[in-house]
Amino acid sequence: MTGTPAETDLDPYLNARREWNERYGSYIARARNWRYAALGSIAVSAVLALGVIWLASQSKFVPFVVEVDKLGQAVAVRPADRAAAVDQRVIKAQLASWITDVRSVSSDPIAQKALLARAYAMVDSSGATILNEYFKANSPFDIAQNGTVGCAIDAVLPISDRTYQVQWAEDARDLQGRITKTTHWQASLEIELNPSSDEAGLFKNPLGIFVHNIRWTEYL
Repeated sequence: MTGTPAETDLDPYLNARREWNERYGSYIARARNWRYAALGSIAVSAVLALGVIWLASQSKFVPFVVEVDKLGQAVAVRPADRAAAVDQRVIKAQLASWITDVRSVSSDPIAQKALLARAYAMVDSSGATILNEYFKANSPFDIAQNGTVGCAIDAVLPISDRTYQVQWAEDARDLQGRITKTTHWQASLEIELNPSSDEAGLFKNPLGIFVHNIRWTEYL
């Protein structure tokens, strides 16, 4: 049961509690509110910091493709935010050039080294192993002591999106340039598309077309 107001005023315990609430209760409440505010500020700062880190990790440069007319005037500008798929005609042309580089033999050792450099720039580790074995048994520098070999591509046919068939003819010539033998060849090339991200790789193989597997045979 509760006492009358007069009795309550005379109760020392109630008076002490009331005095304590009046003096310190408001301080505790304000301290609690400040703690909540501080925790909220920390949470907001953490979210903002994560956002800044994410933005910093994004590329700040957007390349643009500028199309020009015959007079050099810009006629169309669009962001190059995505790499376009390599045209199949370009792949066929690259593979034709690659077969020519691999199978041709030049009497000029400097030109021959350039052919080999271009050939190895378009193979991955598996393709390089196949080329190493082939050139070990058929050194173009040894063949060049007796003559040269020229290639004429007849056809490059897509078998699938990663496999192409190449047909070509080879003319072997003596040191006087006379044709001594003509042979016909067919190759099956498996490729991988892996554009380089560094400048040196872009200069060597700008389209990122790599020959992964090579099988060729002579036919009549």
